[in-house]
Amino acid sequence: MSELRWETACPDQEAVLSLEKAGYLPLAARTLARRGICSPEAAEAFFTMKPDNLHDPFLLPDMQKAVDRLRHAAEKGETVAVYGDYDADGVTATCVMIRALRAFGIDCIWHIPDRERDGYGLNAEAVEELSRRGASLIVTVDTGVTAYKEAELAKSLGVDMIVTDHHECRSEWPDAVAVINPRRPDSGYPFDGLAGVGVAFKLVCALTGDWRGSLIRYADIVALGTIADIMPVTGENRLLITQGLKAMAVTRNPGLKALLSETGQDFQTITSDTVAFVLAPRINAAGRVGRADAALELLLADNGVQAAELARSLCELNDLRQSLEKGVLQQAKAMVEPTASALVLAGEGWPSGISGIVAARLCDQFERPVFIACLDGDLARGSARGIAGVHLVELLAKHAHLLEAYGGHGQAAGFTIRRGNIETFRQAIEKDVAALGRIENVLEIDAEISPEWLDLEGLRSLEALAPFGRDFPQPVFSLPDCTVASAAPMGGGKHLRINLDCGGRRLNAVWFNQTLEQFDRLTRSSMGANVTLAFRAEINRFRGQEQPQLRLIAVRESGVNDVAG
Repeated sequence: MSELRWETACPDQEAVLSLEKAGYLPLAARTLARRGICSPEAAEAFFTMKPDNLHDPFLLPDMQKAVDRLRHAAEKGETVAVYGDYDADGVTATCVMIRALRAFGIDCIWHIPDRERDGYGLNAEAVEELSRRGASLIVTVDTGVTAYKEAELAKSLGVDMIVTDHHECRSEWPDAVAVINPRRPDSGYPFDGLAGVGVAFKLVCALTGDWRGSLIRYADIVALGTIADIMPVTGENRLLITQGLKAMAVTRNPGLKALLSETGQDFQTITSDTVAFVLAPRINAAGRVGRADAALELLLADNGVQAAELARSLCELNDLRQSLEKGVLQQAKAMVEPTASALVLAGEGWPSGISGIVAARLCDQFERPVFIACLDGDLARGSARGIAGVHLVELLAKHAHLLEAYGGHGQAAGFTIRRGNIETFRQAIEKDVAALGRIENVLEIDAEISPEWLDLEGLRSLEALAPFGRDFPQPVFSLPDCTVASAAPMGGGKHLRINLDCGGRRLNAVWFNQTLEQFDRLTRSSMGANVTLAFRAEINRFRGQEQPQLRLIAVRESGVNDVAG
């Protein structure tokens, strides 16, 4: 990180002054101004998180068609199948849809695909199986917008299909009763950043006609899936996440309550980080090691005893996932070509369920797009993770003739490819990314601040802006001319704890995944070094005590000029 180009923003000073006059303290005022929230009125509108602010679900394309078909199914006593996905977004979307349909009086069955056996998205065998089980209607959640062949198959079997999805659309969509997706080009919906669980929730709102009641019943699960899928923490998502985090503290879902307890969480201090770094990995772990049904069974559990057993099982599956990930990551690193513009790596026997995590780890380390293909016979299933300036779905679409299937988002995607096409695909991807030229690696800093602003009152004002996440990130600040008083390893030497003198103010900092040896090299002997810090500011709470803490992102010697922006 020390070799990044630092780009320090200069928030609109008039906006900062206006916000400070309205009572926002310096850290919060600069964060808001940097996010384009430049007046007290804009801030009030941004933080208005009332259920009445939910958008009308009927603004989504085909919503009325879907509602009419589901009501017909209820009247005729049809069996409806919910077809989900194996990640946390797909599992939570499946949970919300099943619970809502059953509450509406619909006989409901479900299917979650197996990563290794079924691959990404709908598959013909599952559609045929659901038909044999008596389903006359399939509702997809978090998948289906590119399931052209599967929709035709369902139609030939006399099975109707309603697609709810949020992944990027192509120019055409499947021949189904309804295709509900805020990303459709003809969509008039005012917010296109919903997660798969968010789209499923909107169908539930439309079906029941009770938006407020649906939010009360499902906000905790909707927030879980939305945060896990790294969706924007803006617009309608901000309302769903804010309400959902509050609901988690008093959740009535036995499975979610059991998972929070099993992981030792304080119900009164649940944050988006709790979801992103504690809950979501365990929900995802089930799908990554071939047991996605276990995660869904947890969220559908009706009693505490069953839920507690399933929560323990998910934690064990997460331990297994970590072990598998470590092994594959070591093998993949050994295959990296240092000069390649993109990394297209294929391995025999790699579990496809962890390909996304491995791709993300390598993407972070080598700062280039990564495609991990897990070979199994003639086919390889895999995941891709991208960097700023490279749109993965557009890249995959360009080489669709080499792929069996693909889909996803700009920065995260999945694909299936035949073994014989991998080398051609590798060469094509490397050529395309190289043609983009050098993509500069920039550390964006929200503001240079004064050390006196880093008191508990100022940090509480910053916390009040939460939840943070995509498109509304936790701010990064810088402090110049700080002297390193001491630096010591923690966490078995993997991390650092640093004491600093910043303009006469003593501050504590932590720097994760940084060793003392690395820090000494960076600062030319850390003790007494004069440095500029880039960090996120937080409150360290331990045993009832609170103190300011800096979570370091980068450090460099003072005197190097920033780029102002």
